[in-house]
Amino acid sequence: MDATEAVAGLPAMVDSLAAQGFDTRPLVVAPPASPGQVDAVEEQLGRALPGSLRQVLTTVASRVEFAWYAPNDRTFPEPLDEIFSGELHWSLDALPKLMGAVRGWVTHAFPDPTHPYHGVWHDKLPFMDVGNGDFLALEVGREQEGRVVYLSHDNGEGHGHVMADSFEDLLVRWIPLACPGAEDVQWWPFCAESDGRIDPASPAGRRWTALLHLSAA
Repeated sequence: MDATEAVAGLPAMVDSLAAQGFDTRPLVVAPPASPGQVDAVEEQLGRALPGSLRQVLTTVASRVEFAWYAPNDRTFPEPLDEIFSGELHWSLDALPKLMGAVRGWVTHAFPDPTHPYHGVWHDKLPFMDVGNGDFLALEVGREQEGRVVYLSHDNGEGHGHVMADSFEDLLVRWIPLACPGAEDVQWWPFCAESDGRIDPASPAGRRWTALLHLSAA
């Protein structure tokens, strides 16, 4: 599976979840952006986008909105018992605003790049806000440029955790699970013991996909 195939599977996934009684929100998959449109946003940001993000924006979709909520009476067994929703969203046009928000956190709350906790917030390009003050972001300007990292503003367990090795890698890993989260407590059970990345083939991942009949979506 690649990023194109992963995103192409979202409509069937939404239909499957809705048929099981989940509250699914309207799916948005906008056409890819032109290279010129990406160039214009890069100019606003003052830096180039990591290659994997640019690749998805120009070949898969410039904007995606996917979200669902479990029914109030639906509970899941441990270690999946903290899961109640799933979401994935990104937009080329939203990147400058997200970057401004993260820069605000850095300026006012996490200014010291040498501090273990503060430093995680530095040299990051956010592409998705979690809605609680946290972000999903890509590392920039470092040897591991492009890795997907979770930014927590309140000592969350996932702070600084590498969820995937690139934006495309995140889509391939997370979408088959229907993107539980995006709060760290919801995707944490799917992180592999070997490298910490989200792994849909992990024991928790296999159990989850069976519970939600995702393999058939």
